[in-house]
Amino acid sequence: MEIPNTDISSFLKMIDSFYNNAWNRLTIILIIGGSIVVVVLPIIFKMISDYRTKIRVDKVEKNLKEQSQNLSDENMKIIEKKLDEYFKEKDKVISQNLNAVDIKIHAVSGLVWAALGNLMFEKKLIKSSLNYHFNSFEEFYDGESEANLQNSISIIKNLYKEITNLSLLKEIENRHLSLINKLNEINENSRYLNIINEMEEEFNSLKKRLTKEGKN
Repeated sequence: MEIPNTDISSFLKMIDSFYNNAWNRLTIILIIGGSIVVVVLPIIFKMISDYRTKIRVDKVEKNLKEQSQNLSDENMKIIEKKLDEYFKEKDKVISQNLNAVDIKIHAVSGLVWAALGNLMFEKKLIKSSLNYHFNSFEEFYDGESEANLQNSISIIKNLYKEITNLSLLKEIENRHLSLINKLNEINENSRYLNIINEMEEEFNSLKKRLTKEGKN
């Protein structure tokens, strides 16, 4: 016996409604939390995880059990197949949405680190300023924020000129190398080649000068 299309549709509409409502609530929370992103990031990610789990384990499973008691095994197999196809498509859409949210969070975090880096520079705390701007660079890199990424590189390059002792240069060397490696990863068509060469030249010439001057 074939299950009526209306029964399958009712299942899918019920699940679709729950997905959409859950996503809308998540979006509102993210918008409100944008201004205090550094404080609420762990909470947001926990909510995302909980929300995805509850969709699968609690709400959907409960409603399906309640509405499937009178259906035959054959009809349940039809529903299971339809739901499997449906969930795969929904997971794909949700993953895309979550990736978009993740990218925006990285971009906002980059701006926060950049602001802290500028504040430390004003206070003449070069080491802290460098580390914060390296953090900013990494966030812009993960957030695929091209314009901010290039601005961050320019700031770091200028901060190298403020380094007056070899010990500080050695402390940030690993972060410098990490920056270069990341730029090489996105250096399609050599678009970052000049910047990479300039950064390397600035760092290495500074290292040679400070070593020669004996400024440890």
